[in-house]
Amino acid sequence: MASVPKLSSVITWVLYFIPVYIFVLEPILRPILSGPFKPTDATNLEYEIWESEIPLEDWEETEPPLHLQDDSRISPEDGVPTNCPGEAPGYKLHLLSRTPLVIYIENFVSDEEADHLVDISLNKYSPSIVYDGVTERVDPSKRLSDRALLDRDDTVRCLEERARSFQGWRPHLYIERMWAQRYNTSGHYTYHYDWAGSLARGGDRISTFMVYLGADCVGGGTNFPRLRMPAGNQWCDFLECEEEGKPVQEGITFKPIKGNAIFWENLRPDGTGYPETWHAAFPVTEGTKVGLNIWSWYQPPRRKSQKNT
Repeated sequence: MASVPKLSSVITWVLYFIPVYIFVLEPILRPILSGPFKPTDATNLEYEIWESEIPLEDWEETEPPLHLQDDSRISPEDGVPTNCPGEAPGYKLHLLSRTPLVIYIENFVSDEEADHLVDISLNKYSPSIVYDGVTERVDPSKRLSDRALLDRDDTVRCLEERARSFQGWRPHLYIERMWAQRYNTSGHYTYHYDWAGSLARGGDRISTFMVYLGADCVGGGTNFPRLRMPAGNQWCDFLECEEEGKPVQEGITFKPIKGNAIFWENLRPDGTGYPETWHAAFPVTEGTKVGLNIWSWYQPPRRKSQKNT
């Protein structure tokens, strides 16, 4: 009869196995067990964001290219020449995170551009809405701000192209219509994602630019509780760092700085959302903050129907 191993031996083997599993087995098994992302709708598409093993000639070119029920919120590339008055001469990039990709951008818009966008938003504001996946409603307990849909003048069109070129002119990526967001005293937006998990149903927001157009305020930082504070005191120019007598916030909080922007990717390459992009606009305690949302909508291409095969 086989002898029962001693408890000390079992514990020893378990302690040896744990690091082997974490550093060797789990990375090998993860892609096998998770499998590729596959949409569940009737089109039965198989794709991966940006990259695909399916030749380009096998994708169906639709006319119009968008297959949304309502594409009025998209800014199409319509061939109108761009004239960029007051364009900033250049901007600085600071890599904060690789996964998910988060980049801080200094001077993404010039003072002249920011002032112009604030000016054209005046007299267009209405209460901001929240969307629960079914209905849109005004709920000040979750989101207290005003929003204004911006006309596509020269400055707005130049920002659309700036957002496209920043992302490498990716195929099947569309810039949504831009909204200015105004936060007066007590204005806030509780924690939320910009992605909706709707890629399998036709499209989703693959990336976000959060641009500060006006920052004459106290408070109003943008908090990401699931991102880690980077090393280096240089980040304290853009992030709220620990100060004596000031409560420490979870994660990282970006300071509102006029002209600067935060860029982040919302979706993984397999189409699922990054939980680290959970974020909130902290309350403005004094003054007014004006932000600009630039969202990129990714719509997977339709595969050609297999006929005459």
